[in-house]
Amino acid sequence: MYKKLLSISLLLAIASVSFAQSQEEHSSVSTPTGELRGSLILPQGVQKFPVVILLPGSGPTDRNGNNAMGVTANSYRLLAEQFAKQKIATLLIDKRGISESAPALKQEDSIRFDNYVSDAVAWKRSIETDPRVTKVFIAGHSEGSLIGILAAQQTPVAGFISISGPAKSADKIIIGQLQKQAPFMAPAADSMFNRLKKDQPLDTVPNELYAILRKSIQPYMASWMKYTPCTEIAKLTVPVLIVQGSTDMQVETSEAKALKECQPKAELHIIQGMNHILKNASSVMSENIATYKMPALSVNEDLVTVIVNFVGKQ
Repeated sequence: MYKKLLSISLLLAIASVSFAQSQEEHSSVSTPTGELRGSLILPQGVQKFPVVILLPGSGPTDRNGNNAMGVTANSYRLLAEQFAKQKIATLLIDKRGISESAPALKQEDSIRFDNYVSDAVAWKRSIETDPRVTKVFIAGHSEGSLIGILAAQQTPVAGFISISGPAKSADKIIIGQLQKQAPFMAPAADSMFNRLKKDQPLDTVPNELYAILRKSIQPYMASWMKYTPCTEIAKLTVPVLIVQGSTDMQVETSEAKALKECQPKAELHIIQGMNHILKNASSVMSENIATYKMPALSVNEDLVTVIVNFVGKQ
């Protein structure tokens, strides 16, 4: 009996080693307003490796791809673990004001889009000092795509990866979404965005638009929509990969195709059956949105393959 238990314990020990294909190290970067924090997901037993810095999407999205607005998909963490299996490290970060980076944002009305760009540049300059790192790539998901584009203009990287990134400016994307979901609000939103472009504050905002145009967020929105991703991606001279899911309910495939037109040298991959949170999903909205709360559901395998191949070529 003793020998049997010993052999089972040994098998479990071997299994735990073989399945532990990644490890985590805590990372931080100092800024004038406070510490930014993240996780470096490393391939197990590898001494040298490339790193992908994964910039989160819009809203209160944390380093793992989750937020308090109902997303618990764990997409970024799952993607990083898949990369580790291919001997690629991933730097997952909490945006300033979010999760463990919350202290770095003192007041909501003080944040500007360029702060996120500066933070991305700071993370890149920090991670490249690690002697284990061979190359640094920046990847941006959704809103993070534009942040990554601008960061890659400011600091040398081995390549840039846009994941579900729009080609239009933020105001045009939001108005387009309203025209589909709440068409009666689109004209009012368009008018308010135009006022912000002229530095005219909005004293009153309809309840339906409060979440995106409340007074404390107006300076951020104004600083964000002054950039057009299509224009900015055309300025990049590094290798570029553009990936987009065919069942993404938030960013259409036409946006990825437009980015490709603006950056003709880029690789473009439309991933069939992948939604906005990088998982397999149908085009039925209720079924698609249900995956936003499925942390056990794997990320799309084709997405992993495409990015791993891109990193390997550079």
